[in-house]
Formats: sequence, C-alpha cells, structure tokens
Amino acid sequence: MQVAVSQEKNQKLVKAMSWILIFVSVIVLLKSIFFSHGYSAMITMQGITKNFDPPIGINFSLYFIQNAVELLLCVVVYVSTVYVLNFNNKWRQVLVYSLIASIIFLLVSPIITYYNIHSIITGFLKTSRLIWSYVWSIILSAFFIFVILKLSKEEVRLLFK
Repeated sequence: MQVAVSQEKNQKLVKAMSWILIFVSVIVLLKSIFFSHGYSAMITMQGITKNFDPPIGINFSLYFIQNAVELLLCVVVYVSTVYVLNFNNKWRQVLVYSLIASIIFLLVSPIITYYNIHSIITGFLKTSRLIWSYVWSIILSAFFIFVILKLSKEEVRLLFK
C-alpha cells in the first residue's frame, strides 16, 4: 500500500515537472524565434554587405550560432519531455542529458552575450543586463538540477521500466 502511494506521488511529480518543462521550453522557443526574426529584420534594414560585415558593433554570426543552439536545446527538451510524460526510459535519459547541456548553455550564454553581442551597449546597462541574465540562468538551472535529481532517483526510475 505504501509503495503504491509513493509511486502515485512520483507519477504526479514527474507529470507536473514535465508540464512545467514543456511550458518553459515553449516560452523560450517563442522568445528565440521572436528575437531571431528581429535580428534578421535589423540586418535587412541596415543593408548588410555580401561579406556579412554589419555596420554596427554586433557580431551577428555569433548571435545566430548561440540562437541556433538555444533552439536545438529547446526542441530536444520539448520532445524528450513529451515522451517522459509517457514514462519512456530512453527519453528520460535524453531529457537528463539535454537538461545538463541546457545548464551549461545557461551559464555560458550570458558571458558570451556580454562580451560579443551587445558591444554597442556600455556601462551600467551592459552590466545590469549581464546580472539579470545570470539571475534567470541560475533560477532555470536550479529548476533543471531539481528535475535531474528527481528523475535520477531509483524510485522514480522504476516508473520508467
């Protein structure tokens, strides 16, 4: 009886975490697509040369690489989370690894942005943006670590067999 209650509690926890991850990945995916479109429009409006040499101090190439990695991570997290809702063990493992990769991305991305992408922004605004980027990165990383730890527990892994 105790085991059944514990398993039901773990199932509810996995489903709740999965829905939160789906929501977060969709929001980040929409943000990434929205900003990607905005930068594309800015490149078009400023008449970038054929050598891809923007007339302002933003490294668009690095931005698009960073954006592509973010999009890829969002898609992998989304797809794996959908399968985790069906308690598929292979996708549970994919989700754990993609969350680890997402944590690394979240910790590296703000510093890349700080030094390369927004070089036209200086001073307090640039530092403030870096601080807020890290605040959100730490919040998301803490949640991802919580999910990883929960999905790695033996009693939760039993649900996926």
